[in-house]
Amino acid sequence: MSRTRTPTARTRLVRRLVPAVLIAAALLLVTFSIRAQAEVVTAQDTAADTTSAIQQVAQRATQPVRDLIGWFGDVRSAQTERDSLLAENATLRAELSRAEVGQQDADELRGLLNYIKSPAFPETDAYMPRAARVVARSPSLTSSTVVVDAGENAGVQVGDPVLAGVSATADIGGAALIGKISRITSGTATVALLSNADVAVGATVAGRRGADGILQPSAADPSVLVLGFVRGSSIVQPGDRVVTSGFLDPTGRLASAYPRGLPIGVVSEARQSDANTYKSVLVVPWVDLGSFANVVILTGGGTS
Repeated sequence: MSRTRTPTARTRLVRRLVPAVLIAAALLLVTFSIRAQAEVVTAQDTAADTTSAIQQVAQRATQPVRDLIGWFGDVRSAQTERDSLLAENATLRAELSRAEVGQQDADELRGLLNYIKSPAFPETDAYMPRAARVVARSPSLTSSTVVVDAGENAGVQVGDPVLAGVSATADIGGAALIGKISRITSGTATVALLSNADVAVGATVAGRRGADGILQPSAADPSVLVLGFVRGSSIVQPGDRVVTSGFLDPTGRLASAYPRGLPIGVVSEARQSDANTYKSVLVVPWVDLGSFANVVILTGGGTS
């Protein structure tokens, strides 16, 4: 039978000190751990603050460069947008021009068609209307001519009268005389306009007895015509209509190239000096001789 050993005082002291030492060691480790963690956090905060400061400095340093790059980008975008708008504007202008030209052609062709169908068209089978389009125009005022795309193959002859359409508000049937054919080829014809110095037309003031004369361009103003050799006793008023007089030799061997009654223009002024037995009548043509694009040629008539 064994005996129970009684612990000594030293043993009992050790047993009491060990838990205390362990607790102290644990507290010390916890303290070190908290301090280490705090130092890490502080280091992280310091690093974060340093990084943030560096970023701010870098941002401020590079801001002008980024602004410059952005400015160049904005300028490039603005230039691209400008070029696009210019191209779009050019396209719209071209479409508008085509629409305006188309509208002008439609108005002129409508006037010519109305004239051919109207009672104002010459009542004779000798004249056959041939439509044509202007393909060239002389820049000279004193030798005003245009070239049209109808010639000998279409029955066009030298001396044939040529008309262009006018506004329906003119109330003259839809067309008025602009000149005559002066040269031809197989496919084209040259029209000498009323403003051409080589053109002279027998004309009369409609409804005014004895108000016949020779119509020629004005030397002072090519846009105005002068009806000369009109009897001084005839009464002519501004606004009176001027038309071709036409003539026919009783023998039938000679006839005017212009049938009687083709509209030409309106009287703007009648001049007569005391010593002159004739009047000079200023006439404004119905057709602007510099702006028409379509014509009708009266073929098969008299000779020039």
